Amino acid sequence: MDSLKKLVVSKDPFQSDFTSIQQAIDSLPDNDQHYQIIIHPGVYRERILLARDNVHLTGYEQSETIITANCCNQKIQPDGRISGTYGSRTVGVEAKHCSLSYLTIKNEFNFLENQAIPERLRIQHTQSVALLIGNSADCVQCSHLILESYHDTLFVNGGKSYFHQCQILGAIDFIFGAGQAVFTQCDVVARNRSDIKNGQPYGYISAPSTHVSQLLGFVFLQCRLLKETGVPESSYALGRPWHPTAEFYDGNYADPNAIGHCAFVDCLMADHIYGWDKMSGKDKNGNQAWFYPHDSRFEEFNNFIINDQQQIVRKRAMTYSLPIKQYHQRLQQVQHSLSSWLHFSFQF
Repeated sequence: MDSLKKLVVSKDPFQSDFTSIQQAIDSLPDNDQHYQIIIHPGVYRERILLARDNVHLTGYEQSETIITANCCNQKIQPDGRISGTYGSRTVGVEAKHCSLSYLTIKNEFNFLENQAIPERLRIQHTQSVALLIGNSADCVQCSHLILESYHDTLFVNGGKSYFHQCQILGAIDFIFGAGQAVFTQCDVVARNRSDIKNGQPYGYISAPSTHVSQLLGFVFLQCRLLKETGVPESSYALGRPWHPTAEFYDGNYADPNAIGHCAFVDCLMADHIYGWDKMSGKDKNGNQAWFYPHDSRFEEFNNFIINDQQQIVRKRAMTYSLPIKQYHQRLQQVQHSLSSWLHFSFQF
């Protein structure tokens, strides 16, 4: 890495170069120089777009350096356009060889309050992304982050990214997208809800839409799948296959090439996990089509169920268990993918 130049962001203008994170990013010259933007403790209410390569956002302490905004899919932007899921993010990364560390990134859209409103009056499209790894991003390194929302918390849609010792909180499809992401020693926290009736699922941890030509999608290694107080047993799925609507020569319909890959390896799971689930989309004729776990690339190996004291109770019975040979092959594939660009060494 080139010599690292530094800028400081603080709410106190006398202790910093900038009082806004976006101002600091926008001030950087258009070259390949690496910059570290050091962000002092505080609450920064702004939506961030990081579109310059080789930028490293570093907070002082993840619980004290908070970037937050309030936006959802249906929100109307100043230019009159609807945000959509992609545009609902608090922080968006559209750059290469960047890192984010020691930060909390939140989307404050009040999902629970909205769900308490009568259905005919509520916002229907509640996707509210905290962190977006966008289509133009690649080699994005995230460590010691807290990512917080309810619906679509982490959208990984482009390139390769690595998450280490992060905490990710959500309810519906809260880790999703077509990108390649490896998670090591992360806490994935399922959130409680008061709007669920008739034994329906509370939510889904992941919703990968990995292209069929891509070997890896989401790989969770040595992670903990935890739950908030009040989340019942067998209420969350490990994931479901997302086939996003795409444009083809013969119409717009669920992408048949999105054969999602997701693997949980050497993880600890609380009792809220019940397995995998199905997901629907639209076919060529506009009719509802269902996509099932057995048609996807879902994998599990050597995972354990834990109790409320985080003590191991039993080995998890796995629906899509990896044979031991494929398990070692998968780890080798992950190491090969990461070793070419990570800025620090790692071990599994």
